[in-house]
Amino acid sequence: MFQKTFLIILFTVLTLGISGEYSYSKDGHEGHDHSSHSGSNKKFYLHGGMKLHFDSIVDTEEEREEVDEVHTHSHLEVGYNLNKKISLLTDIKIEGESGGHSHGTEAARGPEDRFFGDHKLFVNKLILSYLTDSNFTLYGGKFSPSVGFDYHSFPGIWGYQKTEEYAITERLGYGAILKQNYEDFGTHKLNVSTFFKDTTSLSNSTINDRGKTKKSDGGVSNTQDFSSYAISLEGKNFFSLTNNFLDGLSYKIGHAKQAKAVKNLGVKAANVSLTNDEKRSSISIAHKSLIAPSFSMRLITEYMKIENYTGEELHDRSYMTTGIDLVYKKINLGGTYTQETNEAAEEDEAIDDKVYQVSLGYLVNNNLHLHIGYKKADEENEIKHTVGAMIGYYFDL
Repeated sequence: MFQKTFLIILFTVLTLGISGEYSYSKDGHEGHDHSSHSGSNKKFYLHGGMKLHFDSIVDTEEEREEVDEVHTHSHLEVGYNLNKKISLLTDIKIEGESGGHSHGTEAARGPEDRFFGDHKLFVNKLILSYLTDSNFTLYGGKFSPSVGFDYHSFPGIWGYQKTEEYAITERLGYGAILKQNYEDFGTHKLNVSTFFKDTTSLSNSTINDRGKTKKSDGGVSNTQDFSSYAISLEGKNFFSLTNNFLDGLSYKIGHAKQAKAVKNLGVKAANVSLTNDEKRSSISIAHKSLIAPSFSMRLITEYMKIENYTGEELHDRSYMTTGIDLVYKKINLGGTYTQETNEAAEEDEAIDDKVYQVSLGYLVNNNLHLHIGYKKADEENEIKHTVGAMIGYYFDL
């Protein structure tokens, strides 16, 4: 236990010890375009975001679930431009989960006080990209297929959690991106990829061993072939002299299919489907405006509809998330509300969830941010009230 805690603290200290040449705007980590490094004159670059969470569940139906937790949600991105056209990107992630929060199909942990418990360090992305002269990029490796907004773009201490639950991450495959600049009509990006679940050694983790994913584990897109796909179209940077709303508008629409897993029972036996195809579609809209000098507002909303969630037949799920982020000089106020709707044949799975959270932040400088917040989660017919604090540190070299 001591050794694992030491490794987590060491990773944090090394991250905090990096002094960024480039400092973030008051939007912080959110909205940073990592692809801008490709094709640049810099051979080597670093980008990182470290978040330390201090959560306390102060009120719930069962007193034993009122616990205190300290965990991190951090990543370090390392990029290398071999030349003007070819680049390599690696994203290393370290994270622990707060009580009741899970990534995708992983079960949430039981209630107990935790200090950096169950943290995992793993390779989240490993991507080789080739940039052509016509704004066309080919890429392959381990990546997160693009459907909805990046879950880090949602404001508040816990804004990322509900959208991270349904995000498609850690897939192996390849894809293509086409970018076009239509001047006043905005910059638009089409992203198409095909993939399957990572079953290599990169699916494992250190500090705490989560185990290597195997094809026999099942699950959607765990097919070891390219029968799953994702496609998205997004745009931003509109300009109009007569319509101020267009100036700060951005959008994203997406669709993905994760193919059902199939188990081969032998040469003489037919292949058996372990799941159903999962299909999802989303529409996401954000708008940023300057209300007054030094006072900005960002609105964000995303609707995600998922058929046969995680491949389960007759289980459809939808998420509707709205958020607001206000920044005045060095003060930040942000929050989200998420409505999760479940349509399932089994009564115990047809339960709708509601989560809202809000936090107040102070931007010590462009790299260091401090936040306090409150969250109310009504999930699986159980209501929990959480108060917490977060220290965020972001850098780009």
